[in-house]
Amino acid sequence: MKKVMYFRLFLIMLCLVSLYVDGKTISKHIVSLAATGKIKSFQLDSDTRYNAFYLYPFEDKTGKEYLSFLNYGSNQILFYDLETANFIFKINLPSDGPDAIVRLSGYYIENFENIYLTSYSYKGIIKVDTTSHIISKIPYARTVSGFDFLPSYVSSSHPYTAPYFIDGYLFLMPPLVKRSNPAEKTPLCVCIDTLSNKIFESRITYGDVLSEEEMATNDTRCSRIFDGENFVYSFYVNNDIIVTDKKHKEIKRFAAKSAYIKSSREKQEVGLNGAKSNLEIPRYGDLIYDKYREVYYRFAYHKTELDDDMEWRGKAVYGRKKFSVIILDKEFNVIGETLFPESIYNSYVFFVKREGLYISRDYRIGIGKQSENYLTFELFELRYS
Repeated sequence: MKKVMYFRLFLIMLCLVSLYVDGKTISKHIVSLAATGKIKSFQLDSDTRYNAFYLYPFEDKTGKEYLSFLNYGSNQILFYDLETANFIFKINLPSDGPDAIVRLSGYYIENFENIYLTSYSYKGIIKVDTTSHIISKIPYARTVSGFDFLPSYVSSSHPYTAPYFIDGYLFLMPPLVKRSNPAEKTPLCVCIDTLSNKIFESRITYGDVLSEEEMATNDTRCSRIFDGENFVYSFYVNNDIIVTDKKHKEIKRFAAKSAYIKSSREKQEVGLNGAKSNLEIPRYGDLIYDKYREVYYRFAYHKTELDDDMEWRGKAVYGRKKFSVIILDKEFNVIGETLFPESIYNSYVFFVKREGLYISRDYRIGIGKQSENYLTFELFELRYS
């Protein structure tokens, strides 16, 4: 009996040794995301249009949790109690008058005192309160080094491009628009001094992180987060993730390749087949940080073939049919990847809370089971093996 016990102990120690070398985790597929069956459903009224690109959870001063959701095209932001999923109220932002937003292009919310908007009619960030009153505006234009910041920054939750306010500076990620600025001259990040409104650009450019082959795909979309210490970038066409310090002085690359993607550099079709091609080609997606478990989740969209007889324009709002989630530890080592069942989950809509990762169940294409009147999420937990 003792021999059996010692042998088991030996196997456990051997496993631990295989996972750690010099205090650093080796890439082993030992962690997965497991569905719990726990569901949260947020009801949408008849005036609210479902979208997958503008949704944020947040807390108030007491720690109470909420979910905010943009009714895209209507200038409305809806608020829900995250615990009960009950609707609380909505903000109706005016399209004309002294507090006119005109037309929202995106938003981000830290809490009820810090609601930030982007508008198609204003080259900057607009801060409002819950009565729709404009508190302040932060303009952006040319940086102190002469880079012209195009009025095309949009704050969205997919791709995740939320602004970050750090030590009095506003950090934004300008999109790459090659017809106006080449990649080697487009900064990966700009920051605005919110006191002087002076704009500074990073030395690191798109040309430093994307190869010519990757840029030839004409897909420079990227998800960017700040984890409290580093900015982390997940480019859709790059197997690696890019990590920079807060001031963007240097970059580090970490392999974060999906086991299900052979190449992420296929060129997307344009024209009539563009919408369908966008949902078929292999790509990476959003990367988010789970501060409660100190891991990162990177979404990976697999190559697939879709029905030629269906109209695919407008269907991107429901996410990708086939996807997995790569799990990385706090040193950016891949420690697992979970393959999800097809045609159930919306891979573009998710949020992290204390209890785990919530992913939308609203794929809604070709199934007909999900109701258009709800935002529905299922809780996933990390499982170690």
